[in-house]
Amino acid sequence: MNIDWNAAGQEAVAWLQTLIRFDTTNPPGNELPLVRHVAEALTAEGIVSRALASEPERGNLVARLEGDGSERPLLLLSHLDVVPAEPAKWTHPPFAGKVAEGHVWGRGAVDSKLTTAVDLQVLLLCKRLGLPLKRDLVLVAAADEEMGAVCGVQWLVEHHPEVFDAEYGINEGGGFALLIDGRPVYTCQVAEKGSAPMNLVARGRPGHSSVPHDDNAVFHLARALHTLGQQKMPHRVPASARAFFEGAAAAQERPEVANLLRTVLHPEGHPEALNRLPVNEATRLMFDAMVRNTCTPTMLEAGVKRNVIPSEATAMLSGRPLPGVDEATFVREVREIVGEGVDYEMEGMFAPGVEFEHETPLFEAIRASMARLDPEGAVVPYMVTGGTDARFLTGLDIQVYGFIPMRYEPGMDFFDLCHAHDERVSVDNVRFAVQVLFDTVCRLNGIEY
Repeated sequence: MNIDWNAAGQEAVAWLQTLIRFDTTNPPGNELPLVRHVAEALTAEGIVSRALASEPERGNLVARLEGDGSERPLLLLSHLDVVPAEPAKWTHPPFAGKVAEGHVWGRGAVDSKLTTAVDLQVLLLCKRLGLPLKRDLVLVAAADEEMGAVCGVQWLVEHHPEVFDAEYGINEGGGFALLIDGRPVYTCQVAEKGSAPMNLVARGRPGHSSVPHDDNAVFHLARALHTLGQQKMPHRVPASARAFFEGAAAAQERPEVANLLRTVLHPEGHPEALNRLPVNEATRLMFDAMVRNTCTPTMLEAGVKRNVIPSEATAMLSGRPLPGVDEATFVREVREIVGEGVDYEMEGMFAPGVEFEHETPLFEAIRASMARLDPEGAVVPYMVTGGTDARFLTGLDIQVYGFIPMRYEPGMDFFDLCHAHDERVSVDNVRFAVQVLFDTVCRLNGIEY
């Protein structure tokens, strides 16, 4: 099988540029024009595609390349909506899809139009090459992931559950390489944290600002937030985090580094081991978040007028519970840190973290593909500290992993790029991801090339 990988990579880059140039900032999303554009292009290639609109201008793309049906389908999942951007703070316009300095720049270049572009390219390669697939390949590029998936995967599960009738799924959320002691460790995301949209509400006595007093709601809230910032939530280790640190330890050449990774799993040795690990600061912070619930203040609200002491002040917190932690446990952990003097309110639905089985033929296929295309890198199970659309599929008979592989590049940490100014991905990594995903699809279909 003769494949021009440079050409395939360039076509994937062109797809990514096109996807970025459709402004799908959520809110409002407005994914439907992009969905129709891609569906038309796939249909012209002979791939059955349709646009499923949950609301006016909110579109979900579903495309299917049929196999012989001897094995259950493989789902390729991504989302088309993106978070807002501040154009004045970008080097290149966030919706121009510009290629500069060897990178594709734009909002969604990593999260998650990259995933869509790679999925599209692999789907097209399989179609053009006429591969004898055992499994249908089902591509879903959904709406609304950034705002709860009410118009996206959640809606699809409720109204079109047949779309997700698959044995395995490959999603966003993993695949990026971490550098541990100078060696790349590729993250195969098999779990994710949940969501706990909690508010801290402080109340006090209103009055005129010219006569200050101590019973000020803003003071009460400030004290609560200061306390929350001084203490971490308790050390906990879900199965997926344990598998990550043990897998990363097994991949190390130096025994002392392996020992530090294993010690991170124990509460008494965790702080010192974490500080001594030979990783960059972004990775160190992520490792810490993998072994505890977190609750981060992100928005503040108080007052109605500058000269009025407010009677109420609210901090909106982004809570991230680990798999296996329920709402009562999460609230109790926050309360034990913050204490009395504020009220605790869950503003939206508490969503628990989720874990998928990681000892599967899909995981082995990914590991074998990476051994072929980057023998220096190890693939380990991983729990992403945020959330993805995979959480809506836990009640179905499907195992979903996040894996769009990205080689490590200095200064290009995955979580530093997601939702950040100057979001970008290298052209080389786009090509690399296409090669690895294609290889994985072939392995799951028993195809040698």
